[in-house]
Amino acid sequence: MAVAVKNAPATTTVSPPRRLEFHGADALAGVAYTVASIWIVCYGLPLFWSHVLGWVDSFMGVGVLVLAMACAACALGFVGLHRLGPHPRPGLKSSIAIGSVLVVVAALLTSGLGQIVQAVLATNTGVLGAAVTVGILVLLLATVGWLLTRPSFERFMVALDGQGWFTSGAFKRTQGQRIRRGTILGILILAGCGIYTLLVHWAPAPTGQAAAAWEVYVPFSGGETITLLPVLRITVPVLLALAAFWFAYRVVNLPVFADFLIATEAEMNKVSWTTRRRLVQDTIVVLVTVFLLTVFLFVVDWGWSLILRGVGVIQTPTQQQVDQTPHW
Repeated sequence: MAVAVKNAPATTTVSPPRRLEFHGADALAGVAYTVASIWIVCYGLPLFWSHVLGWVDSFMGVGVLVLAMACAACALGFVGLHRLGPHPRPGLKSSIAIGSVLVVVAALLTSGLGQIVQAVLATNTGVLGAAVTVGILVLLLATVGWLLTRPSFERFMVALDGQGWFTSGAFKRTQGQRIRRGTILGILILAGCGIYTLLVHWAPAPTGQAAAAWEVYVPFSGGETITLLPVLRITVPVLLALAAFWFAYRVVNLPVFADFLIATEAEMNKVSWTTRRRLVQDTIVVLVTVFLLTVFLFVVDWGWSLILRGVGVIQTPTQQQVDQTPHW
């Protein structure tokens, strides 16, 4: 006799929500190290160069300073990458990069708002104005720190990091190499033309004056400034060139765009290209056809103009009428 057995309902284990891959404290530490490195390269080293060594006034001194800044940036970058490790947590590098930009923006906003407060108080020194400026800076930095620790911001950084903008790895390295190289070359040519145009139209510094630099005014300091970029004529093209190289390399490894380039090269490989002899023959046929059509249209236009002038439909003005016509 068959007996119906009621099976027990299967139980499904609900896993807890997955924690984010990194913590805000790691991003804050990375941002602090990055901002400190920028300060050392862009302010500390030029300050030491000018006040201690006094080598900035000469062309050789400026060139060696730029080289020293590049070496210091490479050394600090190497240490930072070593601290991150070979496999950093997803989203950490994006948070450090975006957070560093936000800190710089906060400093620039503080400088601008501090100048407004300075204009209201009509003085360039004073404890009250300095306290207000520092309070603005602390408030903006606290906002940046709060943003870096938000779960929604962390999820966005994980998604941004997954696109590969802050990694040196290549996406599907062995596929679509020719079209990728062509795309990189095209981007670099455009960027090179822009940088060359910038240099051509960049007015040199007057004789006897120091080269222009990007300086940020420090409110209520008696006129003190912080140099972010010295010798803009040199540093700006170099930074633009480095950014162009990185953008050109990363954009062809962006997963969506890289798949499009790979598919494009695959379709181009299916094209049946004509031979050289057939190409020359077709080109001759096209050129001869265009020439014959040009001659035909010229003869028709010339013939009709003679006929219409003969019957008086088209009247050609005399030279006296042309001379009497007013020219506005």
